[in-house]
Amino acid sequence: MTAEAQPGWEARPDGAEAQPGWGARPDHAVDPLGALEWPAERLGDALEALATQGGLGPRAVAAPIPAAGHLRSADALGAWIDQAAAYLGVEAEPIAARYDEIGEALLRVAPALVWLRDGGAPRFLAVVGRRGRDLAALRADRSAARVPVEAIAGRICRPIEAQVLPEIERVLARAAVRPRRRGRARRALLDERLGPVIIDGIWSLRLPPGAPLARQAQAARIPRRLLGLLAAHAAAYTLWILVWMTVGRSILDDHLDEGWLVAGALLLATVVPLRQLMAWLSGLVAIDSSALVKQRLLSGALALDAEEVRSEGAGRFLGRVIESEAIEGLAMGGGVAAVASAFELAAAAAVLAQGAAGAIHALLLVAWAALVLALCVRFYRRRARWTAARLAMTHDLIERLVGHRTRLAQERHGRWHHGEDEALAQYLLRSRDIDRSQIEIGALMPRGWLIAGIAGLLPPFLAGTGSAGAYAVALGGVLLASRALQGLSGGLSSLASAAIAWEQVSTLFQAAARGGPPPPPLPPDAGRSPARARGGDAEARAVVLEGHELSFRHKGRARPAVVDVSVRIAAGDRLLLEGPSGGGKSTLSALLSGLRAPDAGLLLLNGLDRHMLGAAAWRRRVAAAPQFHENHVLAGTFAYNLLMGRRWPPRPDDLAEAEEICHELGLGELLGRMPGGLEQVVGETGWQLSHGERSRLYMARALLQGAEVVVLDESFAALDPETLERALRCVLRRARTLVVIAHP
Repeated sequence: MTAEAQPGWEARPDGAEAQPGWGARPDHAVDPLGALEWPAERLGDALEALATQGGLGPRAVAAPIPAAGHLRSADALGAWIDQAAAYLGVEAEPIAARYDEIGEALLRVAPALVWLRDGGAPRFLAVVGRRGRDLAALRADRSAARVPVEAIAGRICRPIEAQVLPEIERVLARAAVRPRRRGRARRALLDERLGPVIIDGIWSLRLPPGAPLARQAQAARIPRRLLGLLAAHAAAYTLWILVWMTVGRSILDDHLDEGWLVAGALLLATVVPLRQLMAWLSGLVAIDSSALVKQRLLSGALALDAEEVRSEGAGRFLGRVIESEAIEGLAMGGGVAAVASAFELAAAAAVLAQGAAGAIHALLLVAWAALVLALCVRFYRRRARWTAARLAMTHDLIERLVGHRTRLAQERHGRWHHGEDEALAQYLLRSRDIDRSQIEIGALMPRGWLIAGIAGLLPPFLAGTGSAGAYAVALGGVLLASRALQGLSGGLSSLASAAIAWEQVSTLFQAAARGGPPPPPLPPDAGRSPARARGGDAEARAVVLEGHELSFRHKGRARPAVVDVSVRIAAGDRLLLEGPSGGGKSTLSALLSGLRAPDAGLLLLNGLDRHMLGAAAWRRRVAAAPQFHENHVLAGTFAYNLLMGRRWPPRPDDLAEAEEICHELGLGELLGRMPGGLEQVVGETGWQLSHGERSRLYMARALLQGAEVVVLDESFAALDPETLERALRCVLRRARTLVVIAHP
């Protein structure tokens, strides 16, 4: 079932009429949602029912059950829903909308889980689809009932409306607004007061980016639309042939019959809406498929191992991004064009078989199409060599740009452009080869067929066989085949280019599906250390992080960076890890923070390993500030760079805490200099930060995550003694458990 229409919906419950104000309704009105609410203890069942009825195909596992601790706050509930959805094999995306846009937002998010917060026990709605302005909400028996979107929006907004409604009612009474106009006035005042307020508590369910691409395409209804597109194309092409037949028969018979002309005109008019349908469906397919490709590429890029990212280099990643753009346009456009052209070729062969030359003419077309396929294979090989040369040049150019200042200062002038002429010559040679292939399959073959097709009519013409109508049919088949060959050549060349691009980006696609099924959601206190014992020593405190015989070797290196290391960190510890360069300090910090997985040994966080806790939950509990070459200032506001490890968009208390930590770290002067303060855009295209300012930004980012353990890798090396002392006091005061890595 899709999210737009659900069969078997029941009529609206009584009392579901729209009321003035989202949540404002008379006390005697019947609540239309009462029989549709899911209690908190059945929240896991609601998620499973939504995923099943929404066509997402969840895993056949027992639905998880939330504990009381998961309902204490919105953050805890959101974390549990995220973990429970992942356990079921789907993804729960939190949705936030403005008060005056909540109704339209609800119409776009199904299947979705809606949290009803009205002061009592937490209750939930399972919205599985929509029809017009009505939503389908699941009952506990998984039957669906139609409810107006206004009723659900009113229930969501009722708590915040209750805060301002008494004042609004007093204003309306004082202004002596007529009763029949009071509803509209109340609505306007509510929109004015609460319009910008952000309302959350909605989770939209969808397939995760790592799900099989066929399932994602099925959920997005791409195959159905593709079939519709091909059917519309076949119908339009068939109608064109019928138009030629009706009009051509009248002309060849030297008798313009009015009935045949009217039939041809009607057939031609029918082609117009079919062309419009084709354009609409192709646009939908292109947009939906592009969204799937981009989403999976981004997920795969984020799932790559740190060693894979480091070994690739910036240039190769840029080349992969360029090739990913080729997949979107070339694969979809080329695939549809190739299939449509194959249908046109079959139709042209059938027409040629009815012509003057008969089956021999159709066999000539088949042989010509085989020649086109052979030339496309050669084009694929040449395109692969050209792409390899182009990506190698792109990689070299990016690496040279990154190290440009170093090369200017330290490399001999005569070697600045070493190897560039040879690479350009090789690229030029490959470009000439591919240009020749494109001319052959894009221009020569379709036009050459016109000559070959007309030449195929010479035997019956010289023999004096065949009627004028048969020759006209054959000429029409030749023209149809020329058009089909032109589309086939373009479609196959696009598919070849997309196949080559796929070889470059397949790693990202495959990385999105890494990892097995996640474990079920843990109790709210699992993985969290108990409070530190007062006045006790390290043995009396709970162990937060412990590793036993950890080993790790970087890819491509014979010598391991970490060998049989055991570590034990208790709550409240302040550890300083010193050692020479290349001794494995940074690698050990990456293991502790979850950025890398050990090759051997056991690593536990509050008694749970990484698989049981989950990589994301591990990183939330162990925050790290890596060294400069592995840490970055992203192009965005200063606030975003500070709070990227917390909820976004931030709330006022988040911004206040971020500004407070900045002042403690000595960044208050920087905030005063920047015109936008926390909202100032920083990064390569924004306000430039010094080495020391970037270092303190990274420290603040780690502290603001509120993690149990904070790992700082060479974070104080760029600070002067006075700033270092100030930053160290802040870190010692803010971090619950601290690990600092530094040179002796």
